[in-house]
Amino acid sequence: MSEAPALPGASALVHPREQSLFVLLLIFSVSIWLLLALSIVGLFYALLFGVAAWFGAGLLAAQLRSEAVEVTPSQMPELHTALLEVCRTLGQAVVPRLYVLQAGGALNAFAMRHSGRNFVAVFSDMLEAYGADTPEMRFVLGHEVGHIRRNHILRFLALFPGLMFPLVGPAYRRACELTCDRFGMAACGDAQAAATAMMILTGGKYAGRAMSPEVFAAQHRSERGFFVSWHELTSWYPTLSRRVTELLAAGAGATPTPVGRHPLAYRFATLTPGIGGGGGGALVAVAVVAMLAVIAVPSFLRARERALERQATHAEVPSESAGSVGTEPGSEQ
Repeated sequence: MSEAPALPGASALVHPREQSLFVLLLIFSVSIWLLLALSIVGLFYALLFGVAAWFGAGLLAAQLRSEAVEVTPSQMPELHTALLEVCRTLGQAVVPRLYVLQAGGALNAFAMRHSGRNFVAVFSDMLEAYGADTPEMRFVLGHEVGHIRRNHILRFLALFPGLMFPLVGPAYRRACELTCDRFGMAACGDAQAAATAMMILTGGKYAGRAMSPEVFAAQHRSERGFFVSWHELTSWYPTLSRRVTELLAAGAGATPTPVGRHPLAYRFATLTPGIGGGGGGALVAVAVVAMLAVIAVPSFLRARERALERQATHAEVPSESAGSVGTEPGSEQ
């Protein structure tokens, strides 16, 4: 097992692109919020968005507190100890409330915030796949605590207008996820275990451990086609093959070799709103193109028919020069 480097300061774990993209999106988002504030209708919708977000987070927190199992010293103590160690390692003074949630077999976890309190939820199948106090579980917990340490939840709300902006919004979200992967690796202290956690996430809780992270990372370098590039540019999450590539490089103390993307994908990605879905965002773009085609094609056909009618009319009417050739009927030669 290769050991990860000693934990540096939290700022050193931040992905290089996160802060620069944050500044750019902050300028854009503040401008949009100010424009909305200057309009009564815009201010109403901005306030409506804030209230809806607050109530939505409240309902999700209520679901966790009433439906999920809270992890405490007396309820799943091993997992509780792992969380305490992760928070200590990452310098998170206030330990978030941790819950285990049944999610129909999904392997996932998330962090959220409501009314000044932070929550972390781990899906039950992920707990079964990783174990309660393992390096892989500490990676997952460290990733979610990273979102809390970086205050991503509130930042995403403040930057909401900018996050909808094509290319830049999804790029910022991807940078945030890569930052949190670094927090997760620092929390577990083992780069190979962090990569294994990602392999279980992509390959399943049984087969994932037997898969090779190095071979999977090679897919990130070899799959550079148009659709893969379009998916990468429009998704809020880095591809799993890229995340494994970044973790392996960080574990070796190296920087991943940059890989290119298909040039045409950038043009299509500029038409894809930053709604976070990768393929879902692309489907929105396809739908927009289809609607434009539905509008444009009939108009083009009608214009073509009118042009053909005009050509036919001009062909039937003799021109002036043709009418002047020869003499009038009955005229003398």
